[in-house]
Amino acid sequence: SDITFLEIVFHVWYNGARVFHWKQLLCSGADDEYSVCETLKGETLVEEFDIKGSRTSFPKGNYNIIVQGFSDDSENNMVICLNFTMIVKQDVF
Repeated sequence: SDITFLEIVFHVWYNGARVFHWKQLLCSGADDEYSVCETLKGETLVEEFDIKGSRTSFPKGNYNIIVQGFSDDSENNMVICLNFTMIVKQDVF
């Protein structure tokens, strides 16, 4: 269906432990600031946004990243799911 509501959940895992969790309501159907809101079914989604709050420094290692998008606030209707690995090659100085 068309996107009128979109909540993003962002998880970062390292060695089986969750090291970062962020949740943000991007589209609520009223006065939304992101271009992805009101995207029609079948259109390509392209969006860029900042994760608000404190900046996290990640030490050297492999991190599993899961990004989920839901079309309702109950987190039952998933419309997108990305699962990828982030490789940090240098320690933070």
